[in-house]
Amino acid sequence: MASRKSSKPEQCMRKIENLDYIKEIREQISKAKANLGAANVSAIIMVANPFHRAHERLVRITLEKSDLVVIFLLETQERKELLPFALRKKTLRYFVDNYLHKNRVLVIPLNSAAFGKDFNAAAHGVVAKCLGCDTLVVGEYHNGIGFYYDNNCLKTSLDSCEESANIEVVSRFVFCNECNTLVSVKTCPHGMHHHIKYNSSSLIALLKEGILPPAVLMRKDISAIILSAIYPNRFKNIAQIYNDLFPGTGLIEMHSDEDFYMELMKLYQTTSLT
Repeated sequence: MASRKSSKPEQCMRKIENLDYIKEIREQISKAKANLGAANVSAIIMVANPFHRAHERLVRITLEKSDLVVIFLLETQERKELLPFALRKKTLRYFVDNYLHKNRVLVIPLNSAAFGKDFNAAAHGVVAKCLGCDTLVVGEYHNGIGFYYDNNCLKTSLDSCEESANIEVVSRFVFCNECNTLVSVKTCPHGMHHHIKYNSSSLIALLKEGILPPAVLMRKDISAIILSAIYPNRFKNIAQIYNDLFPGTGLIEMHSDEDFYMELMKLYQTTSLT
């Protein structure tokens, strides 16, 4: 089956050329490349709604193979979304600053509305290349990839687009209760009935109800940032609850809502009585 070039990449190219803020992003990436002497730059485009452990793994394996990783965080137009863009950016920025070589990772907002409703993988690849990235890393379920076979080789609908960055497709990550770790579905020998999926909708459902997602799904400090933001001043007597539930120094201390959720997760993870 032969792939036909779409006019969408060309349309996307024209839109990119007409966006003034794109020039600023190009300059930012170019400066980071020069400072690092980066020979290869990979891009990841995500919504991070919410940012969970599978996102972490995707970023880490990309960083292992790249001198510089650019994470384009999409600014969506959903008015009723539980996690507004500023909060999603805060959690992603927190992870980069605290758990990665932050000089090798850029977090750049990208307004998807500027590229139209068809801003899918084909357009993502074009944008990544135009902004100075060599490779776009996507999950196998990324919208618009379009797998097909040509001469017995697995390809995507993006392979024939010369304006696009190279596309690297990463298989889905799950937590296997037999392997007892986060794994790729392509490397785990156990069946799907052993897999815990990183489903964003389910995680949002927990957060919406004010429930801390298990640490195996989301890093506890990320969960704490989110819950303290969507439920500000949730507990009227948080100081009393904190002192009753958690060990301390014996001195009078002030604690934030984030501190409370962090300590609560530690109690959830205590196993001596379970």
